[in-house]
Amino acid sequence: MTKGDAIVNCAYAALRECLNLKQRERLLVVCDPPCFEVGSAFFEAGNRLCRETVMVQIRPRKENGNEPPEPTDEWFGQFEVAVMPTSKSLSHTRARRNASEKGTRIATLPGITPETFIRTMNTDWAQLGTLTRKVAAQLSSARKITIRTNAGTDFSFETGGRRAKADDGKIGTPGSFGNLPAGEAYLAPLEGTAEGTLVIDGSFPLVGSLSKPLVMRVRKGEVVEVSGHPCRRDLNRIFNAHGKAARNIAEFGIGTLDTARVSGNILEDEKVKGTIHVAVGDNASMGGGVQVPIHLDGIVVSPSVWLDGALWMSEGVIV
Repeated sequence: MTKGDAIVNCAYAALRECLNLKQRERLLVVCDPPCFEVGSAFFEAGNRLCRETVMVQIRPRKENGNEPPEPTDEWFGQFEVAVMPTSKSLSHTRARRNASEKGTRIATLPGITPETFIRTMNTDWAQLGTLTRKVAAQLSSARKITIRTNAGTDFSFETGGRRAKADDGKIGTPGSFGNLPAGEAYLAPLEGTAEGTLVIDGSFPLVGSLSKPLVMRVRKGEVVEVSGHPCRRDLNRIFNAHGKAARNIAEFGIGTLDTARVSGNILEDEKVKGTIHVAVGDNASMGGGVQVPIHLDGIVVSPSVWLDGALWMSEGVIV
């Protein structure tokens, strides 16, 4: 089997097994040049499976969470199913949320590469779903979550009773949304409650894999100081450009995908089983109240996690 055949087979499986694409339905593929190979595979697979497939190629967005161009943003909600392999994430955009509200089933694949696609989509979907839903239920039961690592993270927040979502690859109901590859349970921390020091030592979107940790000091739910890795300068520029909302602690997630590995590709890295990720910026897509055109996930490796004071994960292993 050639590499191209393998990519198309993965796209075919994603459309059938995850998105439940039916013959009578229409599929929209939105991609940009860096992700064109995967976008083309979805177009080819869609042509085999449904009555109409449309592919749109857009210019790469500058940052994760930036809106797609007009009139593309209005097209999302006019299809039953949409897939978005793009170099910058369209997950946390108004256009994606509006389309979900209209009933479109959507999978985003920000930063996807052919190698990541092939590696991560070959998984036991039933087993992944069971674990991810279990983790989401356990996070949902907690009122306060604390994370510590040997690298120096000492960080906590309140959930406010918000329920965690299970990104388990099941995107088959009207309005459902998720990443592909799937494999995380996540929630939006209650605004204003996060406190402590967060040491990002796995990867970060502005640079990929980190040769030196990026350290964030957090007070009252916002990043107040950034130190460590040189990418802090770019992050501070983003904070200054987008204002206070960009400093919001937006997401806490647990990776559950055993075929993923930390590679510098955030889409894959945040799914790695035994890692956590914490994002800054927009949380409106996950039940929060902050809207800003930026969402950046930082990966933390070998974390220990306490749920309401009880040790739940020890150095990346659920106890």
